[in-house]
Amino acid sequence: MRMSSLNNIAYIILLIIIFVLIPLSGNQYIIHIMILSFINAILASALDLLVGYTGSLILGYAAFYAVGAYTSTLLSINIGLSPWLGVALGGVASMLAGLAMGIPALRLRGPYLAISTLGFGVIVYLLLINLDFITRGPLGIPNIPPLPGAGLIDFSSRTSYYYLMLTVYIIILYILWMLTSSRYGRILVAMREDEDAAKAVGINTSLYRISVYMISTFIAGVSGGFYAHYIRYVNPDMSSLSQSIAILSMVLLGGAGTVIGPSIGAFILMFVSEILRPLLEYRLLIYGTLIILIIRFFPGGVYGYLIKNLVQRKTVSKEIVGEVKT
Repeated sequence: MRMSSLNNIAYIILLIIIFVLIPLSGNQYIIHIMILSFINAILASALDLLVGYTGSLILGYAAFYAVGAYTSTLLSINIGLSPWLGVALGGVASMLAGLAMGIPALRLRGPYLAISTLGFGVIVYLLLINLDFITRGPLGIPNIPPLPGAGLIDFSSRTSYYYLMLTVYIIILYILWMLTSSRYGRILVAMREDEDAAKAVGINTSLYRISVYMISTFIAGVSGGFYAHYIRYVNPDMSSLSQSIAILSMVLLGGAGTVIGPSIGAFILMFVSEILRPLLEYRLLIYGTLIILIIRFFPGGVYGYLIKNLVQRKTVSKEIVGEVKT
């Protein structure tokens, strides 16, 4: 095994150890922010499948997040379905919504695709507001049942929910890493670079594009379900344009086309937004300015910048060692 691979594994293990130890501090506020960060990291990583690996600009992605949250919520409250099953079915409902959007979007590229996904997000938002006999409209749905515990584990406890979301986050990140590093991932990148060339070598690009929409939106729906049963309140703002832009910003800030980059962007934006919260109306202005500056000066994202510097340092170190030996 290469030394670089061993280093990466060591970094990942160290990061997991840090994550595991955070709840031991007993700081409930930090635990709460970390739970939301895990949920957003999952959401951003799922969006990166579309933005980073297929080159699709999606502006209405929060709609799938909201579909998963509302589906799980309504099934749990109105039918009495187990929230665990509700989260899974929320992912399925979101996936079907992704399929419904993905098929018409097959012929669209660039800004036309972005506008169509934006329109889909607006439709979902308006449905959540106007179907008030089901969704309670702008009031949202409160008192959502929490995830039932197992044995001595009580998921109404923030610490237990923290470890649950950490586990889900690691599993989904591993699945996405396996997926993107496989032949499937290489085909997605080939489609992003030149779809006509991919078609010329016999790749069914339509099938791959629909499948990646379904995978991405399923994960978005699942994350929405976990959010609903943690916060125990949902409202139509979950599918708003500002929420979609926030998720897209996490991807671009961390580094599109990478597995870990969107997670970095999610953690940075979550903590920056909390730090700036006392500034009230100026918070969003500073928040937006920071995003613009980072994207402007680090086009590859924070992860891309870090990797580039690490590679340069290793190259310089090897050159110095080579000169010393000679």
